[in-house]
Amino acid sequence: MLRSIRAKLTGADPAPRPSPGEYQALAVSVGDEATSPEQEYALKERRNEWKVYLCFWALGAGVLLGWNALICTFPLLNSYFPPESPLRSSLASVLATSYCFGNLFFLGMAQRHVGQTSPSKRLHWSLLLLLATSLVLTFPLLPLILPSLSSSVLFAVLIAITIVLSMSTAFLQSAVFALSALWGSTQVLAVMSGQGGIAVLVSAVQSVLAIISATSPNPGSGSGDEVEVSQVSNLAGVGLWALGSVGVVGCLFAHRYLVNHPEYETVISSSASGDTSDGIGADLALGNVKAEESKTKKVFMKNWTLEFAVAWVFVVTLSVFPPVTTNILSTHSPVPRLLQPDVFIPLHFLIFNIGDYLGRTYLPSISFLRITSPPRILLASLARTLFIPLLFACNVSPRPVTSVPLINSDLLYFGIILLFGLSNGYIGSLCMIVASSPTLNPKLEEDERDVAGTLASFCLVTGLAGGSLCSFAVTWAINNRL
Repeated sequence: MLRSIRAKLTGADPAPRPSPGEYQALAVSVGDEATSPEQEYALKERRNEWKVYLCFWALGAGVLLGWNALICTFPLLNSYFPPESPLRSSLASVLATSYCFGNLFFLGMAQRHVGQTSPSKRLHWSLLLLLATSLVLTFPLLPLILPSLSSSVLFAVLIAITIVLSMSTAFLQSAVFALSALWGSTQVLAVMSGQGGIAVLVSAVQSVLAIISATSPNPGSGSGDEVEVSQVSNLAGVGLWALGSVGVVGCLFAHRYLVNHPEYETVISSSASGDTSDGIGADLALGNVKAEESKTKKVFMKNWTLEFAVAWVFVVTLSVFPPVTTNILSTHSPVPRLLQPDVFIPLHFLIFNIGDYLGRTYLPSISFLRITSPPRILLASLARTLFIPLLFACNVSPRPVTSVPLINSDLLYFGIILLFGLSNGYIGSLCMIVASSPTLNPKLEEDERDVAGTLASFCLVTGLAGGSLCSFAVTWAINNRL
């Protein structure tokens, strides 16, 4: 079964395959098929209609749907372990690390096969795998099976689910960016916006479900507050993955719309290169590979400042969000019902994601905030490290009853989380924009844009993996009250 899934994802089938040129990240020249200015304008309008933009926005959202749903479910998954289990303190870090390194591994595998299968075929099977995983989590895993498993079996099952989610995300990400790059720059921006938007939508749904569950009467609960909170969290988790499944179905419809679009075949075939099946073509292809390797090293040295900056942004973020932030509780005593952990924790996810979306979507477009100097961007990235001690100064649990946190205010904590999200989206977007733009980055040549963008993306994913590793050290510091 696993071999069949991998074959579907990598495109290892005997059917004729399109040429490698189909997958090169080249923008479609709007005027290629036009014979007059009027036809060119009509072609541009048809390719960039709002329905196409919405479809790519939905596909971009689908890329990060699994990750956002997973991190929002961390508190629920943690509650399935006994209070004395050592896994409770490190589960978020372990799952985040497994996901990030799995994503990095499968993304590399996807890149190896990128010229051997249609992006649409890969996109379709990746969405089906993501849909199957979401449905199984919705029922029966979350409500029936996972709560009844022993700690060791539960841990193994969660790791397996996380790896499957990372695999579907990696292949889906590769396919979505390949297809959007072929379609045009507007669609690439739609994908990026969708990635930020899905985090807001998922966390908003989780917060609403948690609030509804917390405020609804529960007459059948006679076993105390702990049982009631567990039931509330379980209901919110099931509802979150159920709505996630609906979202994946929406992505499938969005992909179907693009495949049936009048311009689809033109877009796919517009960047096809010549045949390389003969000996001369093979020699040329081998020479191109060596040239690309040399160009990659050259661009890496040119952009190392920005590449380190984007990696460090996500090292800082993943080292504390969510492993540390999910252990920060309300400072009120007694804690009101709507500020108890089952509501308070989803609320902090929502605030962070709103900040991240605003930071990546709007702040870089403000002229006086558009920093293009790589050293200044690196300095801003390094400055985000200050958020780590700031979050440690909040009401991190466990904490002695007599100990008062330095930041003893829920509003101030939420303000820090909002700024944390804003800086994450803002600085991360600056790095990606400047790294691949010869206009903003004079060191870069025009023909190096695609390589620079690919390197920046790889460094971003590397930062995610590095941050998830650092979260173990941060979790250790919490447990030892450093």
